Amino acid sequence: MKQHYRFNYTLCLLIIYFAFSCKQKETQPDLDAIETAMGKETPAAADSTYKAAEEANEALIRECSAYMEEWEELNATKAAFYTTVVLPKALANPELTEQNKAFLLALETYLNQSVVEAHAVPTTEQLLFPIFKLEEKELGIFGFPAYDHTSESFIDISVENKILTSSRLTATIDSTAIGEVVFHTELADSLFTNTDQTFTAFTTGRKVQTKVVNFGSYAGECLEYYNYLIDSQPFKSTDKVLFGSRYNLDLAYRNYPAIDAQLQRQVKKVCEDCPNSREHEKTFAALKGVDDIYFTYADTFPLNNELETPLRGLVMKMGSKVVYLWYAEVDLFGCSCL
Repeated sequence: MKQHYRFNYTLCLLIIYFAFSCKQKETQPDLDAIETAMGKETPAAADSTYKAAEEANEALIRECSAYMEEWEELNATKAAFYTTVVLPKALANPELTEQNKAFLLALETYLNQSVVEAHAVPTTEQLLFPIFKLEEKELGIFGFPAYDHTSESFIDISVENKILTSSRLTATIDSTAIGEVVFHTELADSLFTNTDQTFTAFTTGRKVQTKVVNFGSYAGECLEYYNYLIDSQPFKSTDKVLFGSRYNLDLAYRNYPAIDAQLQRQVKKVCEDCPNSREHEKTFAALKGVDDIYFTYADTFPLNNELETPLRGLVMKMGSKVVYLWYAEVDLFGCSCL
């Protein structure tokens, strides 16, 4: 899972510090203009202008440090909150369906997994998996490289990378393949033989039974992902396909404006290292029989080619905040190249 809060606290502070040089026009006077004006100002006036700019910069650093510190704490305690507050209430609800109950119990396990444990199975076997469509005829389940930040090797530990490596394949087949998805049909045939590739896909208004039909990989200059191509025949042309699961979940399809508003209040772009599309994020469903857990997305249909980071999320109301229990995005901006 690609977490929205990608970096640890110390690294975030370093990124903030250096990123402010790119945000000066938003947060303090134009330094070029200041230097031009210095010839017309007394040394004392120039010093005063620089001091004001530096104070504004330091105030923003303090603000963003507090912001990130708060989210570090929330993310560190969300699993315990889910287990002690949300889960018991849901399990006590007689209207909770068996599929939703099984999912909630699996979610508890998921929230307590390490990075290595979370990626010990293919994307299509995980608790939830995002579905995106970046190009025509490429509607698929997306998996992403998974880096174990506790290891100095910083290698992709995803099952998908292991599959390609063991098959003597790489995400980039040759120079002509860079920038497009390469489907490994023979490999997919061997992987899917004698296995059930059907799953439940969820749109903004209904659920559909479909299956995985191919496996591919994409390696661009600033973006990498794996694509489990899915059968698009069961879908209507108007369907907005968002995610899939091995659990045949029962969802209550509707928008939750209060949660949407809180998600927007939490966006603080000046403190973030890369552009994102969270200002477009909104709820579309909740689990039946469960309070305070919602599914979200930000997307442009029929193709996800306008937003900088089309996303899928499962969020939980935690006091006055809304935290991510699961999150996936496609970084079309190219943050990895910065």
